[in-house]
Amino acid sequence: MARGKPGSSLPAAALGVAAWLAAPTALAQAPASTPPRSEPRPEVVVTATRESDALLESKVVQALERDPYLFAGHINVSAENGIVRVEGIVEDPFDMVQVLRLARRIAGKRRVINEIEIVSLNQELN
Repeated sequence: MARGKPGSSLPAAALGVAAWLAAPTALAQAPASTPPRSEPRPEVVVTATRESDALLESKVVQALERDPYLFAGHINVSAENGIVRVEGIVEDPFDMVQVLRLARRIAGKRRVINEIEIVSLNQELN
């Protein structure tokens, strides 16, 4: 048959099916597994370090206390398994954004959970 006519892909399809059917037999002929090694494997040494939760928590608290434009007296910081949780009350949205920005900067690629509430003093007085 000439190229480009309908039905000319039949030999190619037949070859594809034949290759598909032959594949499981080729895998079955491979050796089942290698025998276990008798010599001991080298020891794995982990060189990465992870800060303790207490150190991470204290770094975030210190960063909040050093910010001259932020009152962090109503903010609690805790860390568990590398996850930083920031909770408390702030007066305006800028303070919340600043607290989260500082916490994320210290935490790096770790997760920071935001549980901060924005409570305006003007709303409570009226």
